[in-house]
Amino acid sequence: MVVVQSPTTARPPLALVTSSELYVCPFTVIESNAEQAQWTFQGIVIGGNQWVIPRKRQYMKTADYSIEGLSDRILIERKSPEDLVGSVTGGHKRLEAEHQRMLDVIETGGFACLICEGSLSEIDEALRHDDRHGTAETLLGCCASWPIRFKTPWFFAGDRRRAELLAFRILLKWWMDHSTETNSNDKEKSK
Repeated sequence: MVVVQSPTTARPPLALVTSSELYVCPFTVIESNAEQAQWTFQGIVIGGNQWVIPRKRQYMKTADYSIEGLSDRILIERKSPEDLVGSVTGGHKRLEAEHQRMLDVIETGGFACLICEGSLSEIDEALRHDDRHGTAETLLGCCASWPIRFKTPWFFAGDRRRAELLAFRILLKWWMDHSTETNSNDKEKSK
């Protein structure tokens, strides 16, 4: 059975919903075609329903994930622990420019964040274990200052799967909170 409805529509009590029901996501997740280790958004169960999440790869100037048609309003940057460390050291200028573009989205009423697929404590401990204390300090400094400077939160999800689930929940929550507004803006543009 495939159920297509808005998440804000009244739903039956959870006791009446079986995990075999499919729920088609009301939006399409877009992912950057430059993303090499993309999340699949499969096996996501919310409220007892297995979600089917349409995905589409396309060019994105900023970040790795968004909602189709809304990449100027909602952005998620995915980082593996290794990529995050490399980005705050060797790729510092590129990540800073990306954060500036994310700040531009935030300042016009949108949302952007960075989600790391590791835990900060594990990354920090691994760097210090490898005698990379300076790199560990740089990472901690960026974790403290960049979310303030660029108004872009950094989430450390602990592992790849939790990062993927968090990303989808952020996209879903943003869509639920803004879908009426987005649809109204689209209607105004079409007049």
